Amino acid sequence: MKKLFFISFITTLCLVFIPKVFAFDNYLLHTDKPVLKITSSDSSIVTANVLVTIMNEKDTVIITPKNVGKAVLTFCFKDETIEIPVSVRKIKTVFKKHPKFNFIKIDAPPQLFQIDLPPRVEEIK
Repeated sequence: MKKLFFISFITTLCLVFIPKVFAFDNYLLHTDKPVLKITSSDSSIVTANVLVTIMNEKDTVIITPKNVGKAVLTFCFKDETIEIPVSVRKIKTVFKKHPKFNFIKIDAPPQLFQIDLPPRVEEIK
């Protein structure tokens, strides 16, 4: 009896403390000039990191949604600061459009397709 109670208690405890896992789509953001700094109004909802390459252009940003909610990403450039509202939903992530930014979804689900077989040719006797 004690062993059954202990096993059920441990199982319940494990189920309660399992970390949340979200399957949100990550995005690449491409700009026309280098990004100096990025801040998120709520990093528990969305984070953004500059992708540093060999050429050190710093014009590409990886955006990672983490939780459902709304946040604002602030991009600091040499001559200006731009704020982009982000709404993270269970189904999709929505960004406010801006002419200087190009958002690209990087982990799109695979598309299922079927290859048609060639027509069947019957032998002539």
